[in-house]
Amino acid sequence: MKIQKIFWALTVAALPLGFAACSDDEDEDGGGTVTNTVQLDPGANKAVEGQYVTTQDGPKVNVNSTNTITVAVPKKPRKMMLSLTRAEEEEKVEYEYVVGSYVKNGDVYTITVGGALWGTVTISPKGDGKYDITIAPQGEEPIQAEAVKAQPVASGETTDNLCRTWKPFEVRIEVLKPGASSWIGKKASPDFEDVKKKVEEEGCDVDDDFGNGYELERVSFDNAGGFTIGFNQAKNPDAKPYVGTWYWRDQAAGALHYKWNDKDMGNSYLTGEAQVVFKTVDNTPECWLNLDSEIESNNNKGKYLVKLKVGMHEFK
Repeated sequence: MKIQKIFWALTVAALPLGFAACSDDEDEDGGGTVTNTVQLDPGANKAVEGQYVTTQDGPKVNVNSTNTITVAVPKKPRKMMLSLTRAEEEEKVEYEYVVGSYVKNGDVYTITVGGALWGTVTISPKGDGKYDITIAPQGEEPIQAEAVKAQPVASGETTDNLCRTWKPFEVRIEVLKPGASSWIGKKASPDFEDVKKKVEEEGCDVDDDFGNGYELERVSFDNAGGFTIGFNQAKNPDAKPYVGTWYWRDQAAGALHYKWNDKDMGNSYLTGEAQVVFKTVDNTPECWLNLDSEIESNNNKGKYLVKLKVGMHEFK
């Protein structure tokens, strides 16, 4: 696959969800005490975690058990051509995604994005499994709708450990050059200008399509099969969040499948198989997410094999 857009879709978007298998007790950093025991609180808002869905093309709200909320607000439908030979069209709803932190007070979720107040979402149970929701961005007309709560895709200790908000602290990059027999490893910060620089140091040229220095702020999962990747809005106000869905392929092995929601990413509508590894290093729980990828550099030197591993702590 071409590196120009696909690679940065992988690193900026799929990076936190594609995984290369690694040993649970492997100390990749070479320091600290590693154990396999990870004990994480399920989150203060476990009872309300999940996705609240209105009509098929209406707004959706995902709440995870810690502090992240994702609001999907439908934009004006656009016409999509169904055939190049016939004048067939259908209207396709696009969504504007907002990812932020929330403080819950009763039925009201107060949302901040990049440290600034975005607005509120109110989710009120009305019986028979239905909810009234009101989405109220600051300075805009509220959106009111009736919603139902989606069923969880899985339960269990591994799901509870995964479904929370994470803060990436380090990216590890391993590159196998064309014709080489050994991997070269490097470290980078969650700022993707640094990731790009480390990859280019090994001769794998990268376009600037996604290399804008966006800093990963959070990676969150909820038990209704939703995940979001949010960037530091204070530093990168133009960075749009990535939103998708996931389910376990094999929960015991930490293997999952992910898929991006409807999003304009050029030719990089990606799905993939993934694995997650939990460990405790010096009494601090860590979640490691990994990716294997074969890419073709735009310098025509051949195919590079790239592994990306993302280390994350709980978002505080």
